[in-house]
Amino acid sequence: MRPGDPVDLFRARRLGFPAVPGAAFRGALLVVCLLLPFQVVAAPHVRMEVRRVVMDPANQTPVVVLEGKGRLLPIWIGAAEAASIALALEGKPLPRPNTHDMVRNLLQGLGAALERVTITELRDSTYFAVITVKAGQRRIPVDSRPSDAIAVALRTGAPIYATAEVLSGSLPSDDPERPHGFTRTMGMHLQDLTEELAKLFATKLREGVLVAHVESDSPASALGFRRGDVIVGVGGKAVRNTRELETVLRSPAPHAFRIRRDGEPVTLVMSPPPQAEP
Repeated sequence: MRPGDPVDLFRARRLGFPAVPGAAFRGALLVVCLLLPFQVVAAPHVRMEVRRVVMDPANQTPVVVLEGKGRLLPIWIGAAEAASIALALEGKPLPRPNTHDMVRNLLQGLGAALERVTITELRDSTYFAVITVKAGQRRIPVDSRPSDAIAVALRTGAPIYATAEVLSGSLPSDDPERPHGFTRTMGMHLQDLTEELAKLFATKLREGVLVAHVESDSPASALGFRRGDVIVGVGGKAVRNTRELETVLRSPAPHAFRIRRDGEPVTLVMSPPPQAEP
């Protein structure tokens, strides 16, 4: 065979020599090899924020709600994990570290960092997650339950992501069809107080409206509402659930909210809107 002759792949294989692909084939192969890893890395992941921990009124199971790009992702979790996430959201330190505090302390002691958490898939009604730990130049993926991963991420400030596959089954954040016992007003996410929620938030009350989440820069935040507050009255009227609260708030009069915060009574007064000058 002379230089420049066409390559006979079958003849070369019969003679025991490796077949040398042509320039076009080599170019195509190079492009595939270069693009393949970028296709894996570029899989769309959406940054999520932990909005609140609520109780599913149907089966009284805690639910952590994530939100990102106009989508809500509710994940049903255990009571212990829900309490741990709630404590992290409130920024309340424990007298002794729980499991998620220990994981954070262990990572810090080893000079490692939790780089990110990814909710990867939903399989047989169960969510799966991966936490990515960075130790020196190494990145170590670790299989995890989403609840544990979220609890540790909140303690380390690591970002939380969800794959497009997971979000394909999520809900729009402005979905008007909400479960009974939930409402949203003034930038607050509110829920009927139940016995299970009372235990979760360590309150002795059995009736009222629980403030599950307060959006930043909202009227409720400016007024002084905090996550974990329990609204027990508005003005001179008692409020036992979200239905009664919605009825009272339809009144145009200024509202004085009577709440319980850490067992103590607190009153928050909403000022009337300023009168337009004649």
